[in-house]
Amino acid sequence: MTSDHFAAAELARLSAAKGVRHAVISPGSRNAPLVMAFLRQPEISCLRIIDERSAAFFALGLAQQLHAPVALICTSGSAVLNYGPAIAEAFYQRVPLLVITADRPEEWVDQGEGQAIRQSGVLALHMKRSVQLPRAPQDELARWHCGRLINEAIDSTLLPVPGPVHVNVPFAEPLYGTTETHPHSRTIAPVMTEPFILPDHARWLIEQTSTSRKVMVLAGQGQWSTGLLSTLKHLAALPQVSVHTEATSNLDDPAFITCIDRAIEGVNEANTTNLRPDLLITFGGAVVSKRIKGILRHWKPDQHWNVDAGQRYHDTYQSLTHDIAVSPEVFFAQLVNGVRAGESMYGEAWRMVDQRMRAAHEHIMHATPFCDLSVFRALLEHLPTNSDVQLANSTPARYAQLFDRRAGIRWSSNRGTSGIDGCTSTALGAALATGRTTTLITGDIAFCYDSNAFWNDHLTGHLKVVVIDNGGGNIFRYIEGPDKHAELLPWFEAPHRRDIEALARGYGLPYFRATDHDTLTRALEQLYGAHERPAVLHIITDALTSPRVLRDYFKQLREA
Repeated sequence: MTSDHFAAAELARLSAAKGVRHAVISPGSRNAPLVMAFLRQPEISCLRIIDERSAAFFALGLAQQLHAPVALICTSGSAVLNYGPAIAEAFYQRVPLLVITADRPEEWVDQGEGQAIRQSGVLALHMKRSVQLPRAPQDELARWHCGRLINEAIDSTLLPVPGPVHVNVPFAEPLYGTTETHPHSRTIAPVMTEPFILPDHARWLIEQTSTSRKVMVLAGQGQWSTGLLSTLKHLAALPQVSVHTEATSNLDDPAFITCIDRAIEGVNEANTTNLRPDLLITFGGAVVSKRIKGILRHWKPDQHWNVDAGQRYHDTYQSLTHDIAVSPEVFFAQLVNGVRAGESMYGEAWRMVDQRMRAAHEHIMHATPFCDLSVFRALLEHLPTNSDVQLANSTPARYAQLFDRRAGIRWSSNRGTSGIDGCTSTALGAALATGRTTTLITGDIAFCYDSNAFWNDHLTGHLKVVVIDNGGGNIFRYIEGPDKHAELLPWFEAPHRRDIEALARGYGLPYFRATDHDTLTRALEQLYGAHERPAVLHIITDALTSPRVLRDYFKQLREA
């Protein structure tokens, strides 16, 4: 049995046929045909989450880790608009979401009918594609059209690059009827292809890389293949090449510069000529470091190649000269075997700076008091091997860039739009998807903002939540500008009066507290014990000490 609404039944059937294995559903009435249809697909696990905003981020976390489309289903009206923040994040992070929204018949829009808003295309600005299905396809031609639209929508979540796709489905009453079967649409299977660089162009790119004396490769956010890592290691061995990565690049190797914000403090007037690249090659998603963005915009390399199969003319550093529309794996594979070693000390120049900054970092950390910076060192030292980390915005994503990272840990963060609004929900979905120990490092404001993340029945003890409570939005005491206007700080910092312990215990979550190094060590052992539900470690740091220490940290690096 399935819904007697053809569009609902075909959406569920074709989703299952095309490999969708999870549907995150928020309860409602108008989406009843979709609920019935998806619940009757044995291949699809249906997860109920009441809060649509949280549900969307939860689905984002699932799809982010599964690298497969997850269906997201809600009722009509304002429920749809609550998907907006997560959809924007999925769009910029390239996460495949199949967003299915039930709607009232289009004839009732603007006619005083409840929950009938201008819903068709309402999320289009941050969708790869928006599709409006016919309300009641009664004849063979209409059913063919409906089936073709559904095929195209599902496939578009992955091709040519992943991202969210919106399917809006109007339903007229009655909503709860069932039927044994419908005439089936044809399942249209996509054939995977991979573009490559034409030989003449590849030869030119190889020659440019071989003869340039200073080549910087900069990796953005992503989870990449071991083949790409191996290729980049081969390139980094060339004297003219320096490879730079961040935590969320998931490309760590001793041959790379992996702590950009730390290393870049070693750039000064004496060595800037040696460190400025002639050729900049970029790939991947967002780069966290504002420092590298600022200095590259100032340096303006002679050539900047951006390698991306989907994002065209992506000119973050205001120096783009070549747009290369292939995947990074294909690009570097075509490049690496032909590039010759040049006469250059560029890679060595960056390694010398990096080593000097690493030594200064270790010296500074020995004298650092209990604050956000020392807390991060302790957290990263205690992360379990073969586990995952979700970095919330904005302080956690920045602090993580200052420390060397151990092998075997995968890093993710909502850096597509860099909002704080769904970090916990995303981490919960990610932990459920992988079944691996997942540590969410978040702040007190982000934790309170997304507390509805725990309002569902799909919580897992694999998630460990670390809340660094520095008095609310402490990053604004470090950023130059807000810190100079004490009377305005409450409007930036957003200090709160929420009781984090009561909030955690209200959801039945194990709760631990740390206020100094000794209690932090003990609490981390408890946090990583066996729990049936997500455990919360609440670390309280001083609101004035942490920004002062961070300023001094960068000052001492520059003076090293």
